[in-house]
Amino acid sequence: MLRRQSVRLKQARTRSTCNNVESINEIDGAPIKKKSRKFACPLRTREAALEGHDVMGVDEAGRGPLAGPVVAAAALVPCTLEGVMDSKLLSKEEEREKMYQALIESPNIQYAVAIVDAARIDEINILQATLEAMRMAVDGVMNPKRGGKVCVSRKGCYVVCGPKAKKQRKSNKYYALIDGNKVPNDMPCDAECIIKGDSKEFCIAAASILAKVTRDRLMRGYDELYPEFQLQQHKGYPTAEHMALVRKYGASPIHRRTFAPLKHMSFDEQGRILTDDS
Repeated sequence: MLRRQSVRLKQARTRSTCNNVESINEIDGAPIKKKSRKFACPLRTREAALEGHDVMGVDEAGRGPLAGPVVAAAALVPCTLEGVMDSKLLSKEEEREKMYQALIESPNIQYAVAIVDAARIDEINILQATLEAMRMAVDGVMNPKRGGKVCVSRKGCYVVCGPKAKKQRKSNKYYALIDGNKVPNDMPCDAECIIKGDSKEFCIAAASILAKVTRDRLMRGYDELYPEFQLQQHKGYPTAEHMALVRKYGASPIHRRTFAPLKHMSFDEQGRILTDDS
């Protein structure tokens, strides 16, 4: 059994190459500006070293916001798509949406996204909620269950799985490469963490896009439910405008009550502020 370990990988400066590379250089028929293509597609260095395993990347989105869930994605992506990179480097929403669509339509991809809501975050803290979401997403790839979709009408914590790969897997061994410096406990397969892995390993970068776009779509949906908080603009992050709106309107059901400044406030059943010691 391969030992879990934290890996800092030195990447070669050459671009990733493979026998099956698809190029995504346009959005709605218009070329992507050079600014968004200056970063090379991450390589598959560690993935290639794990020969004999089906290697998936794992990443999360939404650890820092005051509102909304934390989302983790796990992705096993056989086909290399040019343009896949750490989602933070895809600064335009339409670019992330385009790459998301290209990923979920790529041949034989296996993926799952896990949603852990604000109530669970407040119950076990954001670190443990993030690790739980990662574990749920990995299990979703390994043991996919059909049915359901990501939407604001669904309550609690859940996993949504992509379609089952048509092509038979190359092994009976899964392995997870996880962005960050911690491996969740009770993982269903061998795993290791890679610091800044979303900029180093292709499969982690792919997972980062799936997680980010999934969460952004949810926050746009929540914006329709709670328009006073303007969630579509800041996606729940603690901007000055968002903090001012919380002090004006109180907290919605998707706000994290254990995050400052909300943890220094008390609320009535409708979320209106009773006391504010922040």
